[in-house]
Amino acid sequence: MYCIEVTCFEQWRTVARALLQRHVDPSSVAWQRDDQPSLLAAFSEDYEALPVLTPSLSVSQEFLQLAESVACCRDDARWPLLYRVVWRLIFEDKRLLDDRLDTDVARLLAMHKAVSRNIHKMKAFVRFRKLEIPHEYYVAWFEPEHLIVPRTAPFFIKRFNSMHWSICTPDCCVHWDTAQLVFFPGLPQAPQISDKVEELWCQYYASIFNPARLKLQAMQSEMPKKYWKNLPEAPLITQLTRNASARTTTMLSNTKKNGWSKTENSQFIREKQAALRAARRDT
Repeated sequence: MYCIEVTCFEQWRTVARALLQRHVDPSSVAWQRDDQPSLLAAFSEDYEALPVLTPSLSVSQEFLQLAESVACCRDDARWPLLYRVVWRLIFEDKRLLDDRLDTDVARLLAMHKAVSRNIHKMKAFVRFRKLEIPHEYYVAWFEPEHLIVPRTAPFFIKRFNSMHWSICTPDCCVHWDTAQLVFFPGLPQAPQISDKVEELWCQYYASIFNPARLKLQAMQSEMPKKYWKNLPEAPLITQLTRNASARTTTMLSNTKKNGWSKTENSQFIREKQAALRAARRDT
């Protein structure tokens, strides 16, 4: 049995290549995290002592991109799953990924989907707060379901390139100073920051809220309640949704009173309506 400690995709890729070159079967490998040592580690064999049987190996770019995404999944089963799939791709079926009904492929795609969705949520729900220090500095707190911070950081660099900012999470913290991206260990809880701009943001959010377009289930699907606690506008949502029906009724009443009555009294509209009625009679 070969016990392998893995912490990131690049490390897994290097070890997996060495194992595949030596034709090490997936059943002979026990993947583990470095912070969770296994009792089997004491009896682990040295796979590097095995002879290299296939020096040159190749897998599709599709798998590598999928594997890099799945490596962010917060599931210890990802490493053995990835190795099992790449083994099958090389030694059994190069078109394995086309079989979406295969158990391993289906699970791999499910992990990829979960990671992609979490990345989307991070891009949407990160809220920066301005620190009251001599120069402008912004800090955000986010609690990701998966290990997506390094993968998502380039998005924020591109979007807020000229700002000094930090995104803190329980997993790690990322800092950008307009020139260099630096990672630090995560924080156990959100930093307490008071931002005067948040009051203006909440006023703006309330002003653009359209009760007539409210679809509560769709909103909660796109913005699950577990993210609300870190959104400054979240306390407003309950009140806005509770009053949505009454506000919609008021809006419709005001529209009829101030808008449609003028349309009904328009000489141009009345002439066009008369012409249409006459045309229908003629036909």
